[in-house]
Amino acid sequence: FMREGYDIISELELSFVQAALGDEVEVETVQGKVKIRIPQGTQPDTLIRLRGKGVKMLRGQGYGDHYVRVKIVIPKNLTGRQKELLKEFEGQKKSGWF
Repeated sequence: FMREGYDIISELELSFVQAALGDEVEVETVQGKVKIRIPQGTQPDTLIRLRGKGVKMLRGQGYGDHYVRVKIVIPKNLTGRQKELLKEFEGQKKSGWF
């Protein structure tokens, strides 16, 4: 965790499939584990805000927020079939399917 005032920032590694299709994952906060929904099409370095999951405010009520920065993990070793599928996907993208 990194702290900025009453806010907490953490990083979450996702596969490019999770980022593209969306997912539900569990993240650790200073207040315990929380499930969050990853929207379809999430881009690298997206910040997901968890309202009220940060540090308790002094002399006041409430808590700061927890921000989760999304990091996309690109696989280094693909099988031949995985490469074929990615090339097919790219070909469909170029032909106007997207």
